[in-house]
Amino acid sequence: MLKKLMEFDIFSDPSDSGYLSGTLIDRIYFHYQHIPMRISLVGLVLLFHFAGKTQVKTLDAETTIQNVTIFSSGARVERSASVNIQAGRSEISFGGLSNQLDPQTVQLKADANITLLSVQTRKDYLSVRKIDQEEKNLIERSTAAKDKLDLDSKMLEVYKNEEAMLIKNQAIGGESGVKATELKESLDLQRQRLTEVYGKELDLQKRILSDQQESEKTRMQLIEISKKKDSISNIVTALVDSKETRTVNFQLLYNVKDAGWFPTYDVRVSEVTDPLAVLMSANVYQRSGETWKNISLLLSTGSPNDNATPSPLQPWLLGFYDPSVTIRGQISPGTVSGRVTDDKNQPIWGANVLIKGSRVSTSTDDNGFFKLQNNSSGSIILVTAVGYVPKEIPAKPGYFSIALEYSPTSLSEVIVSGYSAKKDLSGSVDAEENSDLKRKQIEKMQTVTVVTQFQPTTTIFRIEDKYTIETDGKTTTIGIKQFDIPALYDYYTAPKLDASVFLSAKIPNWQEYDLQSGEVSLYYEGTYLGKTYLDLSSVADTLSLSLGKDNGIKVSRKLVKEFSSRKFIGTNRTDIKDFEIDVRNNKKVPVTLRVFDQVPVSTNKEITIDDIKVPDAQLDKDTGLVSWTLTLQPGQERKLSLGYSVKYPKDKKVVLE
Repeated sequence: MLKKLMEFDIFSDPSDSGYLSGTLIDRIYFHYQHIPMRISLVGLVLLFHFAGKTQVKTLDAETTIQNVTIFSSGARVERSASVNIQAGRSEISFGGLSNQLDPQTVQLKADANITLLSVQTRKDYLSVRKIDQEEKNLIERSTAAKDKLDLDSKMLEVYKNEEAMLIKNQAIGGESGVKATELKESLDLQRQRLTEVYGKELDLQKRILSDQQESEKTRMQLIEISKKKDSISNIVTALVDSKETRTVNFQLLYNVKDAGWFPTYDVRVSEVTDPLAVLMSANVYQRSGETWKNISLLLSTGSPNDNATPSPLQPWLLGFYDPSVTIRGQISPGTVSGRVTDDKNQPIWGANVLIKGSRVSTSTDDNGFFKLQNNSSGSIILVTAVGYVPKEIPAKPGYFSIALEYSPTSLSEVIVSGYSAKKDLSGSVDAEENSDLKRKQIEKMQTVTVVTQFQPTTTIFRIEDKYTIETDGKTTTIGIKQFDIPALYDYYTAPKLDASVFLSAKIPNWQEYDLQSGEVSLYYEGTYLGKTYLDLSSVADTLSLSLGKDNGIKVSRKLVKEFSSRKFIGTNRTDIKDFEIDVRNNKKVPVTLRVFDQVPVSTNKEITIDDIKVPDAQLDKDTGLVSWTLTLQPGQERKLSLGYSVKYPKDKKVVLE
């Protein structure tokens, strides 16, 4: 009978999860009735020993973040845990994970010969978010502000009722009247009390307004904190099978949303004979719901959200040209792009950017950047954001840095909370520093130690110093690279449009410097010039970077009246125009300057352009573009001339200049 009992297969149930089935219990009970007591006890002990082997042990693993790879959009978190597992099946729970976790990206690795049976991700609705001291203080502050507002509102209501009673009480004495002395005393008393009541009401109204502003600021700050600290986290559960009892080191990897980094640059030019001094900084932010404490950062130029599938070409259907559509209507007027920040240079995401009087609009991304296309000439861009004063700018093609001011009910001052684990890390730039202090310190700033890794499609910057990045969306700026770039400096002016002289730097072979597209702060001869955008979408070998205006070179353009005239011959008239362009180099170094102007180009056979005079210049007859390339020594002045005549019917009107 013992032999027959031992032949039972306790693993025969295909749905076995470590518990004995009802059928198996019945079979045990049947054989138990037909064997001696001593033998049956031994058999039951052996049976439940084997049954215990099939039970799934439940374990909780405590993980720590080792490093984070931050993409341009999103991040990859790597956690580690050490778990003591027994032989057999174990269900291991990795809890307290980001509420922004993407379940499709979860990977689990181990350093032992175990079998991973399944991995599941689920929401932890029972977890209670810890309220830190800052939030507790805000809640108490909000409650106190609300109580004060309620009390002041009630007191104002009391004084309003008293005011109404005093006014109604002006009908004194009824029909019989009152004595003069009594009337005077009554009026004096009423006037005195009404004055006191009005004063109290005025003070309470001021206090109520202040209470409302305080309550609104606290409410907005609480919303800001609560939306960055989601109470629902994720749990990854792994079912593993091990043949032995041992300690296993696990590595858990997953992607999170609402995180990323973007590059910015400080470009300095001391002299046009020196190379560009470039400081590349990484701006890191995250709202993943988990704090990245004392971890190594890897910055990747790739993005897991990019479309990995190439777009196929569609059929090119060619039709006849429709003359009702003008050429002017087919040309895009240009693109307006830029970045919206607050007065601390922190990006404002979700700001609304629109063309006034139209339906053309967009919103800023997580880094504050926006782009608007197909803007009509003379239109106005309106930028609005909750908690900020709206701002309007002309919709001219180009790049704009737009700083919005806080409104009276704006949030409290925000401090950058990302910090290095080292007490003295000069490579970390506090994004809250004011611009003047930043400009003074930037020359002394040292970058952190960074190892650059090149992969088939991306570049990774490995930062060796440890950092803590809070889950609050605030930007932590880290100087990651500082280098000099040889450049060819070029001055440009088109005095017909603008008498200013613009300096640009031509950077050949720019691909060698591992640059990324980003915002650039320009400094020329120790002076802050403003911002521009480094656009690396071009495939040209030479990159052009605008460095702004240089007031050291003066240019003027004027009409020479003694050589300009208007003649009438028969049915035609002829307008003669002569211009003089004066250029002077007031700098202490030689400069090369390109001067551009133009002569008109006729699009009608009744209009003829003759007597074009552009000495020492290059003329493109198809476009009418005129250009001079000048080399000016310090203090040197040159005069350029341009002239032409336009003949057209005198009963028609032609606009010149």
